[in-house]
Order: sequence, then structure tokens, then C-alpha cells
Amino acid sequence: MLTGEEYINICALRSRGLSIAAIARLLGRDRKTVSSYLSGKRTVGVRSSGRDEFERFIPYCRRRLQDDAHFQASTLFAELVDLGYSGGYSTFTRALRTHQLRPRCPLCQRPPRTRPGRPDNAEEVHFRWFVLSDPPADWGSTHACILVGRLTHSQRWSAALAEQIDLGHLVDSVDRILRQFGGTGWRWRFDRTQPIHCPEGGKLATALGKVAKHYGVVADLCPAGQHADDEAIRQALVLWWQTIGADTGLLEAQESLSRLARLMDVRRAAASGGHDGYTVPAATVLLDLPHDPYPAKISVACAVSANSMVSYRGNLYAVPRHLHGHTVEVRRRLGDPLLAITTPRGRVIVQHSLAPDGASLSVIGRRHGISLERPLPVSRPACHSKMYSPPSAEALAAAQELRQDAGQEDGLEPGRQADGSPGRPGRSWSWTGVLDRIRKEPTEGNELVRSETVIHLAMRR
Repeated sequence: MLTGEEYINICALRSRGLSIAAIARLLGRDRKTVSSYLSGKRTVGVRSSGRDEFERFIPYCRRRLQDDAHFQASTLFAELVDLGYSGGYSTFTRALRTHQLRPRCPLCQRPPRTRPGRPDNAEEVHFRWFVLSDPPADWGSTHACILVGRLTHSQRWSAALAEQIDLGHLVDSVDRILRQFGGTGWRWRFDRTQPIHCPEGGKLATALGKVAKHYGVVADLCPAGQHADDEAIRQALVLWWQTIGADTGLLEAQESLSRLARLMDVRRAAASGGHDGYTVPAATVLLDLPHDPYPAKISVACAVSANSMVSYRGNLYAVPRHLHGHTVEVRRRLGDPLLAITTPRGRVIVQHSLAPDGASLSVIGRRHGISLERPLPVSRPACHSKMYSPPSAEALAAAQELRQDAGQEDGLEPGRQADGSPGRPGRSWSWTGVLDRIRKEPTEGNELVRSETVIHLAMRR
């Protein structure tokens, strides 16, 4: 609403020959507001009624959008203009959003993502990497990588041996630990290692967030400082590492590590009577695990033996004879029953069926043409969002009511035009009919009409 002083300034500037747009820029007002006061549509000191012209078109728009959730706004706007809507396109689209007339399409729109909530008495799982030096020579690495998962309430813990520290082995180790627990906590907390923590942003890696979403949990970083239970686990791992001999295999060490975790849990349960200040933890809840692990990629560099075999997790896989003495990579995806042996640059050499870990099998049969890319997602029902849907019977009835209301406001009888001639409500002609008449009766005076018609059609499109 303009004040009296602003209205006097507007009239003075208008008398000097300034345009409405120039006056609006000088006074910092909208040009439509300036125009409405100069034309007399609005009065100084009187607020507008605020009646929304779009309100009477809401039933028609709601019906059209319920019939087709992907109905284009530009097409709907053209239909409203034919029904007597005088607002602009931007005002029309804003009204659609304000009144929330467009429904959600169940075929193409996914449900909104929600952050998992914390159930009552739900566990949290803390994961931490431990790196031990001088592993047995058969392991093929200079360090032993151990991921330890600990439940915060019950203080149970389990560990998984990995060939190296990267995202693929992290996901594999996390899945194995959770399968040993029989479930997962509602939150995962990780230490600040390189494949998990991004030093630049101080946040978790994006890929780890996708893994947490697959398991339906919340992933976060551990707070600064070390827990007393982590220190006790570290000391137990150091003592256990001294018992590992030079001829101990990777799977044998994994079984020994699992026995150590179970033994410590049994001793903790034996102390549940309250001795030595130990208190019995409250009953906790573990969430269900998905049927399949997250499909992360795992890649391990291995040397080909003299008999052209590659050793991987307690099994031997055959490769062509000319590769003995070379280094190849064993690549697989979690949950996939196949395994590929490739060159260091990624070229597939041979494909095998994955044998169970520690089965001591020699896999000789081979296949070619493995695809290491993720399988295509399952196709969903097609949503015909680009097809024009004609008005339904309910929409036509709503349009008829709008035409009758417009005719009554203009003082016309239903079914008659402004000149008194009978005709259908609304427009009794179309641009297509005008073009047909121009083509049938080409005259010199129709050249200007033809050009204006084509320009108008181009603007409408």
C-alpha cells in the first residue's frame, strides 16, 4: 500500500512524462503497483481486499492434475486463459505451488529420505582399525589389518582380518562383524582413518554414507579421545599377535581371533554377578541386517605361483600358464558368486566361481567375459509423463461452471456471445479456424492478419 506522499510523487513524476517502469525504479516499488494507483484501480490509504483471482480456478486445476500428475503447467495455463484467467504465468505457477495442487506420482517419485530414528535400548557399534606389523610371509603383505567392532552397551566385540585398508575391505569386514553379532546397532561410529574420514571437510566419505543407508543406520565419526575398552582390546590383540606363528594362515588367524573375542565375552558374562565393580548391562536391541551385503568392490594384488595358481582366502584359482611369476589382481563384488582375475590395469584374464573361504579348493574351470559393473536396476512401471491427457468429464463440468460464472458476471445469458449471437460458452473460434479461413480466402488485407496469427501461435507454443 502506498502512502499519500508516495502517491503525490508518483503523480508528479508521471506529469513530467516518466514511464511507469522508470517511476517504479526511482521509488523502489513494483510497476504493477504504480500502474494500479495511476489507473484508479487502487485508492491511497485503502488496502486491497487481497482476493485471489486464482481461487475460482482451483477446482478445475485440481481435477486436471489429479487426472494427470505430469500435466504441463504451460498447457494448463493456456486452458485457464481460455476460461477467463487474466493473471500472468509466474503468478499462476506460484499459485500452484502455494495451494499444493500437483499430487505426487507413485510411479516415478520415490518416498522422501528420512534419517533413521533411535529405537529404545538400541545398540551403537564402534569400529576401529588396528594395524600390526610383521605378518606371516604367506599373507603377502607387510602389515596385518584388523577391524574391531564393539557394542557400546553390552561391550561385546568382534574382529575381522583384512588384506588392506580401503573402502571395499572395510565394507566386507563390517558385514562379517555384524553377521557375527546377529544384527546391527542404530548408529555406526568410525575412527578417523583415511578411507573413512575426509581430512579436507572433516566428515565421513560419501561412499560410506551410501553403505549406511543400505543397512538402514546412521554413520558418524567417533569423538576425540580413546575409550578404556578400546585400550583393553588393543592390549589383548598385542598378546594374541605374539601367539601367531610364521606358518599360520590368514583364515586360521581369523578363527583364532574369533575365539579370543568369544572367550573375553564369556569372562565378562561370568563377572556379571557384580564382582570387581562390573555391572550387568541392560537388555539391548539389535536391528535386522539386509539379506545381501552392500555390493562394494574388493581388489587384492596376488602373485602367480609356479604352477600357475593364485591363492586367495584359502583357495587356489587357475590362470594361464604363461603368467607364472607375474602379479595379478583378484577382483570381486560382495554378494556376487563370481570372481575375476585381471591385470594390474584392469583387463580381465579369467573368471571363476567364488569358492567358500578356507575350503582349500583348487578352482580350475574358467569363464570369460565377466562384467565388473553393477547390474542394471529392476525396471519400474513406465510413467507416461510426456503424453497429453484430454480433460475428463469432471474437468469439463468444472470448466462449464467457470464459463457460466464468467457469463453471469458480464451480464450475458448462458450460451450467448458478447454481440448477442448464440454460440457455445467460452471462445467460439480457434486460431486453427482463422488460419483455415485465411487459406481459403487469400486477400491482400489478410496478409497482416496471417503474420500476426503466426506470431501469436509461436508465442503460445
